Amino acid sequence: MAIRKRQSKKSSSGYTYEVNFTYKDPETGISKRIFKGGFKTKREAQEFEMMKRSELANPNFIKQSEKTLLDIYNEFMEIGSKEYQSNTIYNTQKTLRFWSGKKATIDLGAIPISKIKYKILQEFFNKREECGKAFNNDIKSALNRIFRYAVRCEYIASNPLEHVKVLGVENKKDKHILTAMEYQRLLSELSRKNTFEYDAIRIAVMIGYYTGLRISEAMAICRSDFDFEENTIFVHRKMVYKGLRKNNIYAVEKMKSKSSKAYLPLPEELKKELIKWFEINPYEKVVCDEDGNYLDPDCTGNKLRKIANSLGIQFHFHLLRDTYCTRLFENGLHPKIIQTLARHQSFNTTMNVYTHVNQNMQLDVVNKIFCGENVAKIEQ
Repeated sequence: MAIRKRQSKKSSSGYTYEVNFTYKDPETGISKRIFKGGFKTKREAQEFEMMKRSELANPNFIKQSEKTLLDIYNEFMEIGSKEYQSNTIYNTQKTLRFWSGKKATIDLGAIPISKIKYKILQEFFNKREECGKAFNNDIKSALNRIFRYAVRCEYIASNPLEHVKVLGVENKKDKHILTAMEYQRLLSELSRKNTFEYDAIRIAVMIGYYTGLRISEAMAICRSDFDFEENTIFVHRKMVYKGLRKNNIYAVEKMKSKSSKAYLPLPEELKKELIKWFEINPYEKVVCDEDGNYLDPDCTGNKLRKIANSLGIQFHFHLLRDTYCTRLFENGLHPKIIQTLARHQSFNTTMNVYTHVNQNMQLDVVNKIFCGENVAKIEQ
């Protein structure tokens, strides 16, 4: 096999990929080897292999393209974007703003893509060192999609972003977990609104709290996805809503990853609330307005934050997912089981997201050992 998967402690996923294959030199007939490792994804390794095999078949296959980065971006949006999730493409469009003026984030659009090398890109990110590092990483990820497309189209021989280091200001906040009291206060305030729509939002919050579903998944779930006899929930669709009007949002069965599609256990408390809700809600959609239309996840999230702020509660919908996983962690559930319930594709994601739980546990253990009753008293 030309592509091999290798374990790696340095990689966030726990693995890297390498390309390793032999070929015969057409002039000497001697066997030679192409080897390169450290690829973060299998796709990157496949693209490198394809490029090298094309070079070997025709050493002059790469022609100097006069198309600019902006030209390639527009072509990618038309042709190469189909393989990505709709939200990923929306975020790419939102992140890569090529026009001039105060709102521009990218001033490289007019440069021919064949002229954009490591030095130009590194200088670009160096100039953004006082910007947020998280957003700079988003820019690099979005650019990466464009350069990978350019490699596949043979506009360039290799991805110039490969060795670029992203700089920027770290803005790490302590992870806040929703307490049981905060959760109950939020539900009570939603009940006080006493409308069909806010009751539906209340159900969405409960689904998020008891299952850890993402907002796009919780808002897309249907009555038939719940099996009250087997006490399971079938998660297999999500909302497409970014950049769309409420009347145009829809649900698809193309999930974030293969692991996102799963059967989850249905907690008894959530089951009781759903049975009551289904007596009121006549529609197949579980989270909807009084006419049976989907609710916009962005608008719903804004309404929830406004209510939470009025209660002095720090809240966003993904906090329910963090709380769900953290509670499982704190109650001693094995991380591999948490990975399954959270439907994380990578085990490292499960461990990295909830590192603060490990840190708290480590502090408790150290205090118990060195500061507890069993510590020998120093004689005065």
